[in-house]
Amino acid sequence: MIKELISNFWQKYERPLLLVAAIGGFIFDLFLAKRPDSIADNILLVSYLFIVGALIVLLNIHEKNVTAEGGAMIAPMWTLLIMQFCFGGLANNLLILYGKSGTLGGDLVFIGFLAAFALGNEYLKTKYGQLRFNVAVYYFLLLTYLVMAVPTFVMHTIGTQVFLISGAASLVFIALFLRMLYRVVLRGQPGAHRKLYEVSGIVLLIFALFNVLYFTNIIPPVPLSLKSIGIYHTVTRTADGNYSATLEPSPWYIFWRDTSATYTWATGESATCFSAVFAPAELFTPIYQRWEYFYPTTGDWITVAHVQFPISGGRAQGYRGFTTKTKLEAGQWRCDVETASGQLIGRISFDVVESSSTPTLSSVTL
Repeated sequence: MIKELISNFWQKYERPLLLVAAIGGFIFDLFLAKRPDSIADNILLVSYLFIVGALIVLLNIHEKNVTAEGGAMIAPMWTLLIMQFCFGGLANNLLILYGKSGTLGGDLVFIGFLAAFALGNEYLKTKYGQLRFNVAVYYFLLLTYLVMAVPTFVMHTIGTQVFLISGAASLVFIALFLRMLYRVVLRGQPGAHRKLYEVSGIVLLIFALFNVLYFTNIIPPVPLSLKSIGIYHTVTRTADGNYSATLEPSPWYIFWRDTSATYTWATGESATCFSAVFAPAELFTPIYQRWEYFYPTTGDWITVAHVQFPISGGRAQGYRGFTTKTKLEAGQWRCDVETASGQLIGRISFDVVESSSTPTLSSVTL
């Protein structure tokens, strides 16, 4: 009786329950996730990946072998709920890290992933459709994790070579996983080779798309992430190692930035771009601040300053640094924070407006 009630309940509410499980995993990790170089966080992420991989195999073994109608309903229920919870936990960690790109494009990639994840759970109802979907989500999360973990724990630096090594490692892992999936689940089924080739093709498509997004500067150079950035009138180092700054504050309703998008400038004054970039402990790499001015006559952004300073990882609030532009002119400006290879970590845009009157400034400690 109880088994039948559970089966009927599962049949009726399967899709919303799976979504709730994924959201539960997402929220659960909001309270646990701290930083990408945390050993505890990475043990949790690796555990998620191991559990999801095992459940994909077990779920498909169950679908292949089960013959009892009652068992067919109950066993996949717990398998799928745990899998969705782990997917949600992984997505939370990676969305937070990659969402620190400071660009709309970087955010949209992972917002799009979450939308595709929800739609896939809702509309892919066939066994094979779910297999392809689960492997696709699993590989995407595996790839994004290794792109973060390899430079953090293995290479202790970032760059194109490190990114390619991370991608190659993801292909090795997923190839071993698909080989096991074929040997344990698919072999002997009608069209087994075709299914393996199709799933492998999906993996290669995700790999290629991720590389395109990386090399076109749409996704950020993780594990670096922008903690803060602003344009200030003055920045000075204090005796306690902090920084004292003056700024034109942003209106209260533009809550995502501290400094105003308008910089009131008098002839002879300078502007300072101050940024804090998080890097994992033991990761050492140079970063750059690039000042660019928009020339209306040509419609191009022109680099007017490109300044390097090294960062060392470990500080939770990010490694702080600033550059000052002494020769300004009215118009559109932006300051980019980027790696040595030009990968964008973050950006702030602002308009310089010439004025003879002194603006109202606020003082802050950075």
